Amino acid sequence: KYICMLFQISRLIQVEISFKLKGIALQTIHARELPDCYAFQNTITFNNRAHSGKIKIYFDSDTDIQECKDWHIFNPVLQKNTQYILVFDGFVILSCLASLILCTRSIVLAWRLQKRFVTFFLEKYKRHVCYADRLEFLNGWYVLVIISDVMTIIGSILKMEIKAKNLTSYDVCSILLGTSTLFVWVGVIRYLGYFQTYNVLILTMQASLPKVLRFCCCAGMIYLGYTFCGWIVLGPYHEK
Repeated sequence: KYICMLFQISRLIQVEISFKLKGIALQTIHARELPDCYAFQNTITFNNRAHSGKIKIYFDSDTDIQECKDWHIFNPVLQKNTQYILVFDGFVILSCLASLILCTRSIVLAWRLQKRFVTFFLEKYKRHVCYADRLEFLNGWYVLVIISDVMTIIGSILKMEIKAKNLTSYDVCSILLGTSTLFVWVGVIRYLGYFQTYNVLILTMQASLPKVLRFCCCAGMIYLGYTFCGWIVLGPYHEK
């Protein structure tokens, strides 16, 4: 439909255009199950209240997900693939749960050993152990693995719920799984320490990490100042 309007642009304050769209997600079809239908309620707003010579445009969209009606679709291949994915997700959850339990057990044992060491040092030498020496009993890699496992378990459960059409938290699921994948690959670095050549590099990175962080803090001040300067100077000329 085309609408032709004739009006004076100087008197225009605000115009809203609303329309609906419908779509079908054929990729999520399960056996003997109706596909998902999406109803989009869209609104486009032309705002000229400032009368600055440039009309601001806003777009708002609300989505409603529901099962389609009067559809008869059967896809056994897709049903098998979905079952395989759910089985794989369950295997991932069990593996991460076992890793979580073992790493937590190691940290608890290390904490007990640290308390025994502090007690022994106090009784034997009458001296208190400093905080830096206590941290030597805490394995940072295990902490990283625990955080990664927790995020993977939660993300996999959300993924299974989304696959079962009980949730639509795509953003939360992707953030959890993506961040846990990053932590997993960072944790792979510790296995390189078993090789002499790579171990030297890892020890160098550990020794230089405090100085690098201090440099990033100093350089970050300059970067933030440059960013705010560009935001203030160039901001009025760009919508973003």
